[in-house]
Amino acid sequence: MPTLRVRVGQYPLLLELCRAINELRQDKLWTVPKERNYPPALLNLIRNRGLRSNVYRYWGSLLLKDMLAVQSEPEVKLVKRILSASADTKADEVMAEYESHLASQCEAIREYLAPLIQNFDIAEVVELKLYPLSTMPPPQIGRFGASLSKATTTSVHLAFGAPPLHLWDDFNLTVSFFARGGIHYLVKEWLLAHEGEYGEVKEGLKPYLINLVSAIILMEVDHFFSTNFDLVFHEEDKLVYQWALSQYDGKMGFGNHLIQYVRNLNADWPPPHLGDVRHDVPMTVVHTIQKKVRVSISDQYNLLANTRWIADYYDIAEAEDDGGLGRAYPFLVLPWNAEGAAEICSRHHIQHSYHEAAVTYEHMTGQKQFDTTDTLCLLIDDDAESSWKFVLLCPSARTGSGYYIETSVLSQIHTAIAFVDSASGRRIL
Repeated sequence: MPTLRVRVGQYPLLLELCRAINELRQDKLWTVPKERNYPPALLNLIRNRGLRSNVYRYWGSLLLKDMLAVQSEPEVKLVKRILSASADTKADEVMAEYESHLASQCEAIREYLAPLIQNFDIAEVVELKLYPLSTMPPPQIGRFGASLSKATTTSVHLAFGAPPLHLWDDFNLTVSFFARGGIHYLVKEWLLAHEGEYGEVKEGLKPYLINLVSAIILMEVDHFFSTNFDLVFHEEDKLVYQWALSQYDGKMGFGNHLIQYVRNLNADWPPPHLGDVRHDVPMTVVHTIQKKVRVSISDQYNLLANTRWIADYYDIAEAEDDGGLGRAYPFLVLPWNAEGAAEICSRHHIQHSYHEAAVTYEHMTGQKQFDTTDTLCLLIDDDAESSWKFVLLCPSARTGSGYYIETSVLSQIHTAIAFVDSASGRRIL
């Protein structure tokens, strides 16, 4: 039976790199880092990889893999050499607080994960090491990890953006978050270790396998997964996953049963209804994020503070790009009381209250009322003129800083509509 260790780690170079990225991107993150004077060579390396949200993931993953001795790219060596001369190795008070909080949860995380990996015949010892980083974006876009399987040990390193402690639950920084992260990388190692037993995976199946096998593990212990299907799989892939999960014979334990499941899945790929889930018309915000579509922003009321949060997920067509604008999907930014906004609202069961600054939204769990002076509404709108388009409904009086949505919130929206607090950029429904 494998031994599981859960630990909290420090990696000053990784923290310093995230601080440098934060300084370049001018992100509104959890903790404002102390001012640094980074060498131009380091800043140029980061700029060369772009400054979108995944720049954290890119460099973080490289450094974590380097820690596991599976990365030797020249630019990683250069980053380490530059940072080692300037990084402050002393943990600040915020980091010490995070590490103390995580250390108190290590036993709960271990108890959660242990039943899931008892039959995970990959190594005698599994070590999960957690790295909270106060200067990274929230965990939904900031988490990255690396895994390495040796003869007797599998190491999983997870780094993630950490909000103030009182917001950890709000951002799902829970035991199940770390369990799912750990299982994700353990499954990658398991699939690699057993690939000779189920054969070469067919084109198109590999991206699904890690999620599928992880889901089977979570289902078998009925610990987290059974009533949270929506949190594991994206909306546009659900039919594929439902088809694949239906082929699982339901036997407990992975071992040979899971190998046979992967073998059968591989033999029957693609599923008979795969075409049904490849929509030209996205139905969720997450779907469009994954497609990296091109959008043209129409903000005639000048409500947005900036468009960086949009550019993290979409290619923005500029006004001078005449040809590109014709092929871009419109991203409309309107105040709640703008002409045409009422028609859009009615299509989405949003009712205006004409006696006060409020709207009522009818959804599956009932009605909820929102104050239009402090609420944003992001939706994908269907109308006769275009197959779909984004609409962001905002308070009519722009604040000093304008409006934006936290990118972590944007990455979590698996519905066609979401309500967001205009001050914090956090989702409220």
